[in-house]
Amino acid sequence: MNVKEHILQNPWFKAFGLLILFVAAYWIPFKGIVNTWWTNEDYSYGFLIPIISVYLLWDKRSGLGDLQVKSSWSMLPPLVFFILLSIYGTLGSSPHISRPAIPILIILFAAFCFGVEAVKRLILPLGFLVFMVPLPSILDRTFGVFLKAVSSKLGGIIIRMCGLSVHVSGNVIDLGVTQLQVVDACSGLRFVFPLLALGVLYAYFFERVAWKRVFCVFSTIPIAVLTNGLRIGITGVLTYIYGSEVAQGFFHGFSGWAIFMVAFAFLFILGRFLRLLPPKGIGGGVSGIPEAALEDVPVVRSRNNGAFLVSILLLLIVGGLSWSTKALPALPIKGGIGSFPLAFADWRGQDAPLDPDIIVRSGAEDAFSALYKNIKYGEVSLYLGYRETAFLENQNFFHTPTVCLPASGWKTEETSTHKIADVPGFEDLTVTKMIIDRMGTKQLVYFWFQTKNKATHDKNVNRFHLALHAIQRDNTHDLFIRSITPVKPKERIEDVEERLDLFVRDMMRALLDFLADRQ
Repeated sequence: MNVKEHILQNPWFKAFGLLILFVAAYWIPFKGIVNTWWTNEDYSYGFLIPIISVYLLWDKRSGLGDLQVKSSWSMLPPLVFFILLSIYGTLGSSPHISRPAIPILIILFAAFCFGVEAVKRLILPLGFLVFMVPLPSILDRTFGVFLKAVSSKLGGIIIRMCGLSVHVSGNVIDLGVTQLQVVDACSGLRFVFPLLALGVLYAYFFERVAWKRVFCVFSTIPIAVLTNGLRIGITGVLTYIYGSEVAQGFFHGFSGWAIFMVAFAFLFILGRFLRLLPPKGIGGGVSGIPEAALEDVPVVRSRNNGAFLVSILLLLIVGGLSWSTKALPALPIKGGIGSFPLAFADWRGQDAPLDPDIIVRSGAEDAFSALYKNIKYGEVSLYLGYRETAFLENQNFFHTPTVCLPASGWKTEETSTHKIADVPGFEDLTVTKMIIDRMGTKQLVYFWFQTKNKATHDKNVNRFHLALHAIQRDNTHDLFIRSITPVKPKERIEDVEERLDLFVRDMMRALLDFLADRQ
């Protein structure tokens, strides 16, 4: 074998080449991840994760001496599936799919090109990369809400133990002289993920018994919750003594780091305690073989480059689809979506200006809000959220009323789908229908998502539409449309639906004309 063939058959050369191509192909989600590390202090530890993963890979080098590098074609179907999923996430502007797919794809590409056995031996350095991915916001709305409630209760218990009177209601801690609100950033979720990573490292370097390793890793979750409750309790006590300024500024940030170190100290103490429990033996090497003996065993290389070439082709396709969206220009509206007409058909509207910060947080780039009235049918509130560049790696995608309205105090009585017939441009339009109530006041809500020629009531289907537009290089905008009308006392819901159906038909005709003239 000549030098050129030797290099091409070298697994490390193939791995490095695929890594460079992989980063280029998935540059959009990678860029979003790094931006989160840079701008969100809760994820600043992310810069360390790839470095630690490389060190873990280097640490396991001696256990690879007898490894036979052999491609595994059985891994191609799951690899293709996750590639399609990642394309959907990238082109459909869904980082909650494209970002978590990255460590999974790295593992699948490794298994496909170098074999399942290679991945088994390197699962720790490869799997550790999962900690570089920021947590999806859906965890804040589910697990984070639970952690806020638990942390608030623990904080209240600690405050009472210090002899102070306190009342805890949900995530509000009432000290009498002032109130503390446990917000999302203080839920404890910010500690769980990095502490879990530390738990993995601690278990790897200091434990050799399998059940002790697992126990160390999963014990980081209650440790994070307990220490966060301790932080909230101490903040409450200091606030009671020194005032509300203590809960903000330097102490708030410093206490987060201090409690994190306390949590790691608890983990270390737990590890010392586990040392006292049987079994106490310490294993060594891979598969029971002394590591030193493996260093002299030559690596068995495979001359089959089929999987390697297929991987290159797949990454080129992904990169071509992702980077092609850069050539699709944005579609701004002359005068902005805020210039949407306040009069159409028999409807007359009054503008309801929105705070620019609220518009950005809602996931839109521009928005329009107005209250329309019809002498015969009554009034309807309309909101239009507009994205002129639909193909964005944007974590802040459109927020739906199913989340926003309950957060504003509205109780959801019903959520279903509703079909509106004879809608201009779309014939039958299916929307999400909600009936909401607040202190006896009921309202009927319709909302849906819309590109230039596709409409859906489902956000995920809308992302799929965006992905199709990108693949077809069919440039488009993206709209979120919400209409609300009051349900009058003793008014039949069928009559309310008739009013809102009529408004949607009239509004859609005006909207399509507006977009055709202004884009």
